[in-house]
Amino acid sequence: MKTNSGLFGLLGVFVLLVAFIYGFVTGFEELAGFPLLLLTAGLGFMLWFYLRLTAKHSEVMDSDNPEGEIHQQAGNYGEFAPWSWWPLGLGFSSAFVFFGMAYDWWVVFIGAIPAIFFVTGWVLEYNRKRYAH
Repeated sequence: MKTNSGLFGLLGVFVLLVAFIYGFVTGFEELAGFPLLLLTAGLGFMLWFYLRLTAKHSEVMDSDNPEGEIHQQAGNYGEFAPWSWWPLGLGFSSAFVFFGMAYDWWVVFIGAIPAIFFVTGWVLEYNRKRYAH
């Protein structure tokens, strides 16, 4: 966690420097780039501060050990169902929804119906029939 907090702190400093260089180049007249770069730097500093505080109040993580091995961080990453068709249907219905955003809003509502169906099916996949826990 200390490594992550250091990276976000460096990112905040870098983006802050880029923001002021960008501001000087544009004469501080550009209303989107400079303020958004300042907000991005602020986000980096907020994450740095939060991770630094969290690292102080928690135990040393395996990623902070310079002598640590990769297998020490390995854990359970959950389950994966390679036979599942729900993600494919969700992908097609999501593509239809995004097409609707580009074409017209009524298409979004038509595409949202199968999207909700496929999300529900994917979430409840292991609660039905022979796959139930």
